[in-house]
Amino acid sequence: MFGTIIVLVSLILVTPSLLGRPSELTSIPVLIVAMTHDQSSIIVDVTAAVQAYLYDNVTLEVKHMNPDFSNVTLVQYSENDTYNVQAKVPASQAPLWIHATLVDLQGNYFEYNVTVRTFNDANNGYKLTMVFNFPDDPREATRYTVQPSDFRWPIPRRGVMP
Repeated sequence: MFGTIIVLVSLILVTPSLLGRPSELTSIPVLIVAMTHDQSSIIVDVTAAVQAYLYDNVTLEVKHMNPDFSNVTLVQYSENDTYNVQAKVPASQAPLWIHATLVDLQGNYFEYNVTVRTFNDANNGYKLTMVFNFPDDPREATRYTVQPSDFRWPIPRRGVMP
């Protein structure tokens, strides 16, 4: 009886891959933001969280936010049939507004916005620190990251494409 249950559970998990359709779990995307070792650039990467996954469309937009709240587009990519999109922008351009959207092969739509600014933290030996805020979810607390650590955030599913 126990062996039968194990076999059935494994078939449920393996069957989508055998049929050529990845399970929905494999398409969950993650947004990664990191500082280069010399702290001159910020790397923004949008990719699958679990394993390599071919997305129908990945769009990444990075803008510089001016003090008067106007924006200047630094990078804008929109790729079809791709595994990920990566951008590198000068760290001197912070604060940044990052907008990422993805559509997986099943038509699920993922989207997220995050803002990034940098400062030298006097409480942490004046190390350059990245500060992340979440306009889509104001309840989410501000996150602080010091290089060599990076920032990783799952991009939530927002619906299904028509």
